[in-house]
Amino acid sequence: MSKRFIRRSLLYMPGSSEKMLNKAAGLTADAVIMDLEDAVSIPEKDAARERVLPYIAEIRNSGKEVIVRVNGMDTMWGIRDILAAAPYRPDTIIIPKADERALTIADGLLCAVEREQGWERNTISLIPLFETAYSIANPLSILSVTDRVDGVQLGGEDLTKEQEIERTLLGEEIRYARHQLAMAARAKGLDILDTPYTGIRDLDGLRQDAETARQIGFTGKTCIHPTHAPVINDVFSPSAEAVAYSRGVLEAYTAAVAEGKGAVMYQNKMIDAPIADRAGRILNKAQRIMALEEKQK
Repeated sequence: MSKRFIRRSLLYMPGSSEKMLNKAAGLTADAVIMDLEDAVSIPEKDAARERVLPYIAEIRNSGKEVIVRVNGMDTMWGIRDILAAAPYRPDTIIIPKADERALTIADGLLCAVEREQGWERNTISLIPLFETAYSIANPLSILSVTDRVDGVQLGGEDLTKEQEIERTLLGEEIRYARHQLAMAARAKGLDILDTPYTGIRDLDGLRQDAETARQIGFTGKTCIHPTHAPVINDVFSPSAEAVAYSRGVLEAYTAAVAEGKGAVMYQNKMIDAPIADRAGRILNKAQRIMALEEKQK
């Protein structure tokens, strides 16, 4: 999973809306995704591309990850988007309708920009957006194209459109896709980011949807409204109880290992290496979240 960023909530913002972009740095999402694709009408594509460029540095300075979703690599705008945005050094670029060809093109373009700028390879990460039946059926093949990928996002709207099925708030229709991508991403050690919840005012439904994704193995969730970010952050953050329990687990296990034991009882549960490792991961995530929140104050 990404070593550079905490990715609990990732907020999409239309690249054509200067009003919304002006607010981006002060919002509570961990990352801001400046969208040049679906949220921008065709006549606005070129203007939106130019509009987002000055905001890349501003949002980065707020402590947030700066992400640009470009247009597809099979469109007349996609290559222009990457070549325009990359020299401004966004942290990450999202590739829609991702497949092997799209990631190969995007990786090649970013390699060229990085060489030209004198940056290290993989300075700019890629997140493929899996929103086609092909991508859901072939995730490991797509994720093996380049080591520039450090996360995966599920796109429920386009996927269900292609399947000609109804997209619902309950989300049963994307259950298989969620499980498939969660396994593939975990196998590659990548962040796995859920599709947005479209019930804008239904925060209870949002929480339930985010908790479902977390239980499947997702590490964060994208959103399309600022009010969703605090709920998502809460769901994907270790609770105070989980942090306290994990700290106790590690202390008990460390003492047991020092005595030459491979397991120990803690609060009526047998603790061994995998459980101790999970506790360590929880504490590490909690510490990283605390550092991020301090940086954003």
